Amino acid sequence: MTATGALLRAALLLVGAVLGVTLAARHLAPLPDLVLVVVASAALRSGPRGGLVTGLVGGWLLDLLPPGSAVLGTQALLYAVCGLLVGLARRPGPVSLVWVVAVIAAAAGGLEVVRALLALAQGVPVGVGSSLGRVAATATVGLLLVPVVGRLERRSERRRFA
Repeated sequence: MTATGALLRAALLLVGAVLGVTLAARHLAPLPDLVLVVVASAALRSGPRGGLVTGLVGGWLLDLLPPGSAVLGTQALLYAVCGLLVGLARRPGPVSLVWVVAVIAAAAGGLEVVRALLALAQGVPVGVGSSLGRVAATATVGLLLVPVVGRLERRSERRRFA
């Protein structure tokens, strides 16, 4: 990955995190997980290592932005594991959008299950309907954004800035 590609991923993660926090403050539901979409896109493009690093950075952003998490680093760990697992699902060559949606839906579902378990461990009630809506919204946004993010990354790698 080039420096331009790394900056592009960082910018996309920052935009996704800030947009997610901003929309959550407006109580819009179901809200897609935009950071997970960027992490999954990076993992499907660059494999487990790229997914792990991108997930770690995206999780740190979510940990640092308000409201954050109860324990600093929880989101970073969750997104790093999601990036690693999605990267393991990477297929060489062209991939169908059905595969992309299935992988993103599985990652979003796993992330929501772990979040629900963490909430239940803290005594916080969990809404199953809102979690399912979030998984569906994340998969739908992933269907739309993963090809766009992939094209942006390919374009940034082809272009060499002096």
